[in-house]
Formats: sequence, structure tokens, C-alpha cells
Amino acid sequence: GKDLEKYEIKRIRYLEYNTKRVPDKLSRPTFEELYTNQKLLINSLGDLKVAIDTEKDFYCEQQVRMALLWKDLHGVENKSLSSSIKKFSTLSREEMESLSEIVDLKYLLAIMNSCYASVLLTNLRGGDYHIVPEHIRNIPIPSATESQQQELANLATLMMEAVKKQQDAKSDQEKNICKMRVEAIDTQINAKVYALYGLTEEEIAIVEKSK
Repeated sequence: GKDLEKYEIKRIRYLEYNTKRVPDKLSRPTFEELYTNQKLLINSLGDLKVAIDTEKDFYCEQQVRMALLWKDLHGVENKSLSSSIKKFSTLSREEMESLSEIVDLKYLLAIMNSCYASVLLTNLRGGDYHIVPEHIRNIPIPSATESQQQELANLATLMMEAVKKQQDAKSDQEKNICKMRVEAIDTQINAKVYALYGLTEEEIAIVEKSK
């Protein structure tokens, strides 16, 4: 979890798996598709920080929450998936898979890293410092057209590039320029998110004060 920041995986660690030294055995196996698809990576303590795995090759331990699109789990049979559908969804699995076909994961990345998502999380967990799957499930995601999703997805891509440049910056001048760029994109993302949720000017002012 400490390796994650907003839009950024700060540190990559390597795992040896399925070799002679490390047999293909796990004490509590999950399913391969949980790791080999694009996914959001979410921290489990403190402020909400969400990164994205577009390379489909990150394996995560319990301090990182993973969020995938249902379409990428098509055909996967697992008890935890079945019980999750029964417990948390009013829709069938087929309906959720169909709905996820029109969802852009980078759109969700931008939403989850917005100021308003942090406020929604705070309201959901009260004084708790942890971020549990139930909190993530209950953050409402606004419906958006394809073009609205694309706008936020493009801004998320620009943000990832800006954050990477900020991380690689050497001089103070470079760092300041990168910081201004990150803040400018963040402002654009928040403005579009506020509009999608239909917040009033008064509500936006309250959210902005919570930064």
C-alpha cells in the first residue's frame, strides 16, 4: 500500500513464482484473471490513492485493493465472486458484464482520485482510517456518456504523464513547473467530476475546503 500514490506506482517489487525454488502452490489461491487484467490499485489506509495497472502484470498483497471490470472476469467461476454478487448487487452477473463493456477504467481512475471521491469515502467510513472493499463498492459512480468518459480518461492519461515527469524532475525549477502542471490538470478533473455529480456552487465550495 505504501508503494501507491495517486496515478502512480512509486515502487515495483518483484515476485518469483512457479519455479523450482517456488513451486506452483499457494495456501489461499485466488484466480489468475484477478491479476492478468487491467485494474485499479487502491490503498487500504489513510487518504484515497488510486493507480492503474495497464500492463496487466501487477500482483498485489492484502494492503492493496484491486478493482476490475466485470467483463474481464467473464467465464471465471469462483465462490467469492458468486457470493459477492448475491450480497452486494441487485443486478445479475450478465447485466454487470454488459454494463462494464461501456465503462472506461481510466474514467474510474479520474473519479476515484478526485476531491469529491475523498469526501464520499470520508462520509462512508466515518472516523475509520481503513479503506475496505465495502467502502469502495459504495462510492457512487455517476453515469456518463462515452465522450464524457473519454474527456476524463484523457485527463487521467495527462495526469499520469505529468506525475511521472514530476517524479523524474531534477532541478527546483523543473519540479515547480511539473507541480503547477499536476495542479492544473487536477483542477480540470475536479471541475468535470463536480459537473457529473451535479454539485452546486455551494457544495463545490464545501468540497474544496476539505482539501
